[in-house]
Amino acid sequence: MNIVLDSCSVILLAKASVLEEFSSQHSLAITKYVYYEVIKGKEKKFLDALLIERLYKEKKVIKADVKNENLLNKLKKDFGLGDGEASSIALAIETNQSLLTDNKQGRKAAKIYGLKLLGSPEVVVSLFKIKKINKNKAISALKSLRNFGWFNEHIIEEALEEIKNDWKKIFRG
Repeated sequence: MNIVLDSCSVILLAKASVLEEFSSQHSLAITKYVYYEVIKGKEKKFLDALLIERLYKEKKVIKADVKNENLLNKLKKDFGLGDGEASSIALAIETNQSLLTDNKQGRKAAKIYGLKLLGSPEVVVSLFKIKKINKNKAISALKSLRNFGWFNEHIIEEALEEIKNDWKKIFRG
């Protein structure tokens, strides 16, 4: 397991159409709370729910349990987090893995606990840089994150600039 994801990140990466590419590059883990939060969307035929179910069945995403319930409850209380976010952070702490979250309070908790932290825009940029997605898909994914997420505009703009600048270097290279 390399990276633990929370519900918000799973949903955003699925909507941005890059979750599958990401799962082919890293070992991804979610908690049972995240799995059930996302899978609830299956009733409404949400893409993210159907995709996470398939990726789980294909063993591209694993479900892992949090062992320290006290830590889980402390994170929920101290940071006002729901089960999905708190369990993701607790799992990352327990397993000493990176955490992918776009949740503001979740990011704050992760920093306090010294976790290696990633965000969905960083995932898109990294997939582009390792040539798993092309420039157009990267730009489209970042625009989806802008539309569906709650990112500060400058975060998306910086990621778009990074894609455009890297593409120019590759093209000139």
